[in-house]
Amino acid sequence: MIRRLLRGVGLATRGEVHAAEAKLRDGRARLEKATARLAEASAAAQRAQETRREDARRFKARVTELESDRQRHADRHQDAAARASRQIAQLTEELRQRDRQLEASLRQETELEQQVASAKQDLETARESLSAIEVKLDILEGAANVLDVRTRGLRPSRSDDGPG
Repeated sequence: MIRRLLRGVGLATRGEVHAAEAKLRDGRARLEKATARLAEASAAAQRAQETRREDARRFKARVTELESDRQRHADRHQDAAARASRQIAQLTEELRQRDRQLEASLRQETELEQQVASAKQDLETARESLSAIEVKLDILEGAANVLDVRTRGLRPSRSDDGPG
């Protein structure tokens, strides 16, 4: 009953005060532990956030570097493709020129073959004519020899003519 009266007035017994003080100390200890854990968690979160920021910065730097490399490679490949295209065009033109030269050489070779064939035919005709002329010369030589023999028999000898 006294407890009821004391409570009604807003007073507490010593045991209740000690119990309340113990609860208060326990609550404060838990609050301090929770505050310490919160501070640790905040510090860990801060470190994690800094780590993420640093990772993001490194990632962005790496992405920039890779984009630069990619652009450099693309430029190099584009230059190589342009050089290859120019080289292909140049080689194609050289091939066309060689084809034209080859065609001209073939035409010239055909003309030369025709000239050689004509020259061979002319040579064969000349040989045949030469053979005919040689035969005629042989005939004329034979006739000249016969005439010479005949005319020598008719002519007086030189010793008969006198001093001479």
